[in-house]
Amino acid sequence: MSAPASPPTEPSRRLLNALRLGAKALAVVVLCAAVVFAIVAFIPEGNDYAEATLLKHERLDSFDGPKIVLVGGSNLAFGIDTLQMQAETGCPVVNMGMNGYFGVRYMLEEVRPSLRRGDTVVIALEYDSFFKPVDGTASNLLLIVKANPQAFAYLSMRQQLAVLGAMPYVAQEKLLRLIRGVAFGLRDAVSSDEDEPATLEELTMEIETLSGFNAEGDLVSHLGVDWPYGREQGIDPATPVDPDIVSLLRDFSASMETRGVRVMVSYTPLLRTFYDQHRPGIDNVHRLLTEAGLTVPAAPADYVYDESFFFDTVFHVNAEGRRLRSERLAADINAFRGPGAQCEPAAQPTETGAHAQ
Repeated sequence: MSAPASPPTEPSRRLLNALRLGAKALAVVVLCAAVVFAIVAFIPEGNDYAEATLLKHERLDSFDGPKIVLVGGSNLAFGIDTLQMQAETGCPVVNMGMNGYFGVRYMLEEVRPSLRRGDTVVIALEYDSFFKPVDGTASNLLLIVKANPQAFAYLSMRQQLAVLGAMPYVAQEKLLRLIRGVAFGLRDAVSSDEDEPATLEELTMEIETLSGFNAEGDLVSHLGVDWPYGREQGIDPATPVDPDIVSLLRDFSASMETRGVRVMVSYTPLLRTFYDQHRPGIDNVHRLLTEAGLTVPAAPADYVYDESFFFDTVFHVNAEGRRLRSERLAADINAFRGPGAQCEPAAQPTETGAHAQ
């Protein structure tokens, strides 16, 4: 007959209790993480603007011959007529512009795998991008990764960790949005004013959607819209320039040159009053870029326009401003590429299922 087991000693009991407590804490952490992931993954976004990245990447990879690739933020989305530029340059044009908050590093890395010998890259950033971190905003990058999981590979390890760390914040914002949606729905249900104008947020959400892009990847939903609110201003260009951005642009240009890809820098359209107010800081950006050896065919002043050509920000142009900016940019590209540097005829790519307007 075996001897009865001896009771656990005091140190053993403490260890067991600590292990049980640790297991419970781990279970709570795992449960919370699962809830956060479920909210981020399965509750829809406020709109589907980020899904335009799929349209743009499909077009980017659809051309076999030389092409012109436009890299930048929303100034390109709002401010380019791709068909006009194709007619004036004789080259297929791919407008990758979406959102400056993605950060310059992501904007460059997302196009890098698709660039081939003979391509031309035009980098046109909002001036804000020179004063914000090149790694972008994690919550915005999370939206693009959710829309296109392949985009996770375009991020540095630091950006990837930041994106994962942004999930609780994004989940919280989604829950708050749902609560606000219920509250506004109840308000509208009892409101008798059916002609109440759309708020700034509502109007922005109506414009910045996937369906607002045409088959070429240009946002066209703002064309012909009378913007009833004030224009959003940019960051004061007197702010110190992010020390990483010039070297990042220079390194990208040098890397592309070894691949037979030419890179030039252009500027966003800019409201004249903003330019006049902040000219020293804007001209300093131009000086830093040219001193770094980057090719910048035109000065910031060449893209300055009067108020009548702008939409909702000092960088976003309306239909007529879009025409003028596209015409000027095409001329700069032609001068940069040189006489006779034509591409194959700019035939349209295979049908992408884009939302044509």
